[in-house]
Amino acid sequence: MSIARHDASAEDAARYSAPALEKGLDILEHLSSTRAALNLGELADALGRTRSEIFRMVAVLEARGYLDREGQDRFVVADKLFRLGLNRPLHRSLTEAALPVMRDFAETSGYSCHLAVPSGTQMVVIARVESVSHIGFSVRIGYRQPLVRTGSGHCLLAFMSERRRERTLQAIAAEDPDFDFVALGARLEAFREAGRVVRVSGITEGVTDVSLPIFDPDDTGAVAALTCPHLRILSDPVEPETLGDEVAKAADRISAALAAPVAAPFEDADTGSAGGGTNKGDRT
Repeated sequence: MSIARHDASAEDAARYSAPALEKGLDILEHLSSTRAALNLGELADALGRTRSEIFRMVAVLEARGYLDREGQDRFVVADKLFRLGLNRPLHRSLTEAALPVMRDFAETSGYSCHLAVPSGTQMVVIARVESVSHIGFSVRIGYRQPLVRTGSGHCLLAFMSERRRERTLQAIAAEDPDFDFVALGARLEAFREAGRVVRVSGITEGVTDVSLPIFDPDDTGAVAALTCPHLRILSDPVEPETLGDEVAKAADRISAALAAPVAAPFEDADTGSAGGGTNKGDRT
């Protein structure tokens, strides 16, 4: 039965193939998988094509804003696909619910924070709010890292649905068969018991990641992680666990906003908690 389905899907793929589209997707996927800007020759070699085969496609992708040019003849993926992805209803509702709360948190705590979601085996930042103090640490929107290297990633893995976690771990294993999943499993279990992630950053020395899960009522697990990069400021020291309590309150507010019914346009915005939070956040 499975062979028959495979054969049918192969026949469908051949019947509905679009060589030009596939060429464009190959270009985008390869450039997004490498950090280096590539020229036409390097890109053609990597894709097993000639320069003339990809020249027009690269020109069109650049003209439409999907590629950026670096220097005279090197190309990188622009952030247009990322911005298109943020228009998905889930991500849009997440940021709409989160940003007012994140602004409140940054104002009251003096720390920056960011919102991350899973993307394959990576986490990607979809919203951030800067610290209002003179000293702080933040990451840009669109920032990506492997899930297993960051506090946000560990939070997402620990609190996402079991089914999604299994699929994600399988994908990680395919990329890195030698990864220590026993140690990872123990860390995730400890984070679930604690209800949060407080972890020395695997990226930046001197930073402790404080991450709390965001839950959506339409999902069986976490859909995002609210993370605050903790720096110990000598003039006003705050311990990571203490900061974690404040992050937890903010995460709970965001989860509650996601669960709240959307007010009709004619209703008074002050009657809904989400509306009140938005008004407060807009003052920042």
